This record gives sequence, structure tokens and C-alpha cells, in this order.
Amino acid sequence: MRMMTRLAAALTVLLAGCTFVDAPTYPRPPLPMPAWARATFDLPGPVELIRLEPMPGTHGLSGDLSCGPETVHFQLHRAARQDAPLVLLVPILAGGQELLRTMAARFVTRGYHVVFCDRAGPALKPPQRGPDLERLLVRSVIHQRAMLEWLANCREVSPKATFACGISMGGIVTTLLTAVEPGLAGSAMCLAGADLASIMVDSNEPRILKWREWRRDVDGLAGTPLFQELRASLHSDPLRYAPYVATDRVFLVATSFDDVVRPAHQDLLWEALGRPERLSIPLGHYTAALALDPLVSSMADFFDGRCRVAAAAAAPAGH
Repeated sequence: MRMMTRLAAALTVLLAGCTFVDAPTYPRPPLPMPAWARATFDLPGPVELIRLEPMPGTHGLSGDLSCGPETVHFQLHRAARQDAPLVLLVPILAGGQELLRTMAARFVTRGYHVVFCDRAGPALKPPQRGPDLERLLVRSVIHQRAMLEWLANCREVSPKATFACGISMGGIVTTLLTAVEPGLAGSAMCLAGADLASIMVDSNEPRILKWREWRRDVDGLAGTPLFQELRASLHSDPLRYAPYVATDRVFLVATSFDDVVRPAHQDLLWEALGRPERLSIPLGHYTAALALDPLVSSMADFFDGRCRVAAAAAAPAGH
């Protein structure tokens, strides 16, 4: 008990060091997206429901979708109200099922439906090289788009607004998704950055370190040559797609002591998105999990605000 009290006190002190930057007074509107950029993430076929069944002991559902050659396995955690807003959680690099379920429970408590898919495939595993990672990024966005396509017509939920949320690599994918899905009411990107090639050669994430060692040992690529390959291959970069996102639809969470997605890359994403609302916490990439509850609460507060904006816009004149 004493240890928990000390941990709670330490977390309170850390969170007192958080900084918040409000959205600009005149948020930047999105640039029109060229047809070639949108076509990159076109669905490869119609979205069809293969399976949908209750998850034992919960109010949730699990199911599978088909979309051309892609199969999407998902979990849908439902709030009490059929028309509750919905949050699409985008998986992290390693999948992170436990993290996704924990976040889903927090958002459901706040009155949101939550859905999330399994990751499109393992990342940074031999024999994956730059072009393979690009294809995986594109497939990851397509899986989220297929999920949104099914939700728009399903009978299980009727959300009055739909949001997206991703952490780390999930935040990077969420940036791309937000660019090609203007119908999203808002998005939250946490611990995410821009300029993927630089992130890949600069990150201390264990999976990335092992992948870089494999590329060095097998291909003789490291440092600048590896960076050049990645820069030539990774076209689906938040730096390229951020200008197509409306600044006022975005909430960012940044970490000050991050050696996985370093602060410079997080700042680059913030700038590319037009300096949206941003909460900065004095923690690292993994220690940020200590603040998961207040972070989810902050994201839910942002989504609540976007719901109010949408409701006010939809209200008849004079009401």
C-alpha cells in the first residue's frame, strides 16, 4: 500500500510538469488531396462481413471482414447507447492487444463505442526491407478503412460521430488514415512522429534495433545508405500526408524523454499538422503508460469537444 501511495505521489509530481498548447486561433484548413495520394489507400474490393459473434462475458462482439485479398479481424466494445460516438483504436507496432483492451475499457466508461483490428501483419521481421514496410503501412491503413466502411452500414452501433486514436506506430497510421478519411470527426495521435526514414535510423526501439542489425549483417546497409533506401521506399509518411488533415480535427500527445520516437520527430509531426492542440508529458515512450488513465481522459475530453462542435453545426438556426 505504501509503495502504491509513493508511486501515485510520484506520478502526480510528474504530471504537474505537463504542458498544453492550444490549437491556433485560425486553424489551418486541409489542402486538397491529389487523386494519386488517395488512390494509394483505395479499398481492394467490397467490404463483407464473414463472422460476427458475442465475446463471452462482455457486451462486445468479435468478427472478421473480407476486403479483396485482405481479412480483418476486429473487436467491437459497445457502450450503453446505440448512438454513442465511436473510437477506432489503431494497433501499435507489436499489436498490443492488452493495451488496446485497456484503452477500450476506459473509453467505454466515458460513453464511447470502441473498435480495433488486429495489426495487418508483423513488422520489421526478416526478410522485410523498405518496400515491404511500405506495403505493410498501406495495408494497415486499408484495414482501418475497411473497418470504417463496415461500421457505416452495420446495425450493431449507430455512432453520432467517429474518431480515430493511435499510439506510436498506431499514431503514424492514424495520421495517414485521417488524411484519407475526412469524415472522421477527430483524431488523437500519441507518441507519433514524422519523417519515417529518420525515425527508423534514429530509434532505440528494440525491434527496430534488431532490424537495423539484420540489415547491416545481411545487406551491408547501415547509416546513410539505409536511410536513403528507406527514404526512397516509405512514401506513406505522415510528413507527406499531414497537409491534407484539418488542424482543428487533431489532438497530439508528446513525450519529452522519448528515445523511440524522439521529440524532434514528434515536433515535426506537430508542425506538419499545423500546430494542433498538444499535450506534452515529461515521460518516455514506455513510461508514458504510467499516465494512461489521464491521457485517455484528455483524449476523451477532446473528442467530447468535437462532438459538441458537430452538434452545434447540425442544430437548426436560432436553436
